[in-house]
Amino acid sequence: MTVGSNHEEKQLEKEQLDISGKSGKNSLKEVLQFKVVYWGPGESGKTTNYFRLREKFDGVKLNRGYSIETTDGRTLWQDSIRLSFYLNLEKVKFNIVTQIVTATGQERFLSTREYVLDGADGVVFVADSDPKKMEQNKRSFRELISFTSDQNVPFVIQLNKRDIHGAISEKEFKIELGLPKFEKYGDGTKVIYPTVALEGDSVRKCFEDLMVLVLLNFFRLN
Repeated sequence: MTVGSNHEEKQLEKEQLDISGKSGKNSLKEVLQFKVVYWGPGESGKTTNYFRLREKFDGVKLNRGYSIETTDGRTLWQDSIRLSFYLNLEKVKFNIVTQIVTATGQERFLSTREYVLDGADGVVFVADSDPKKMEQNKRSFRELISFTSDQNVPFVIQLNKRDIHGAISEKEFKIELGLPKFEKYGDGTKVIYPTVALEGDSVRKCFEDLMVLVLLNFFRLN
């Protein structure tokens, strides 16, 4: 799987999609269910993203969500929540139910990460802006590519913690991960999404752009 392969030939299709922030109440045949995984190295901000999404989609949650942590507050298994919202596609309205989970970044739990990724329809890769964490970023990104290369799973890349002192530049980060130098793909999706998850900056935008890729991928394959 090459970086950006899920962004080809989608510009016109994307303009037909409209995601609403209201919970859906459609008939069963109009309900679509997806799974989105937040993936990345330990302490990069995956769980923080999860909590911000719980807040930002407060009116459309199907459950309160849960989190299983170690005694030092790090994710042991996974965080999970279900969100529901409308999709307007031309004249058809769908109710989208999305399960959001986070994969633990602790390397001793690699086998559980692969299990959490099983069945994913889309992935948000959360990288750490600390230059000292770049090797962890690259290792985690390679794992993600190896697990999804044969499955055509769309993903977006979030460069988190942009507020820290000495944060790696976006240009250098792209070089390190072998990403395109330009800012956006042809469909308008960003190559990387700079975020400060603690403050919620761009967290929702990143998630919504991924959902567009997930939905386009679904309709293309079905």
